[in-house]
Amino acid sequence: MQADLKAAIHLSIPFYRQHYDFTCGPACLMMAMKYLEPGVRPGKDLEIDLWREANLVAVCGTSRYGLAFSATTRGFSARVTSSTGGIDFAEKFVPSLDDPAMLLLREQFSERRARCKKLHVRERKTTITGKTLREALFSNHVPLIVTSSWFCDGEDCPHWVVVTGIDEKFLSFYNPSDVRQKKRRIGLPDLSEFVGYHGDQSMVEVWKQ
Repeated sequence: MQADLKAAIHLSIPFYRQHYDFTCGPACLMMAMKYLEPGVRPGKDLEIDLWREANLVAVCGTSRYGLAFSATTRGFSARVTSSTGGIDFAEKFVPSLDDPAMLLLREQFSERRARCKKLHVRERKTTITGKTLREALFSNHVPLIVTSSWFCDGEDCPHWVVVTGIDEKFLSFYNPSDVRQKKRRIGLPDLSEFVGYHGDQSMVEVWKQ
């Protein structure tokens, strides 16, 4: 769908707060699933199940292919987008992973990617811009994106958030670790810094056919 680049759109996505430091991705996915299918019941058990399916093994975080796999096996549609085609944010860690951990990371990433391919998960390599996000929202897709937690709590770690809306000036999003459980905003001029972690952009769009 071609979206008006100035039109505002805001999806009524419910908030769910992550219970563990490493489950920001699953918490975001549950928000998307609950919005798209109100009968979904978010909770700790589902949060951990999603994490087990989607985590990168060598690190606790979840990958775009892992989250897309979890969504698709539960009856949702998904598309993954990356600006680099690489392993999400894991290659940007400081200090970097040692060789055995990186080998495990690559193997697990490739395995989830292969599973997604069998499930016909769409994928593309492109820069994620305000236009990209606006088109997703106007298609009633829920965008999950990786950012730095610096924008949320002042620390510099990769962190999944849910994009809930966009207008002429701001992007609105939910931070799943936010104790206030309120939507946050970031100005569109700052979007290129907000979307991605140290230059690597990753997004999962989730929708219901």
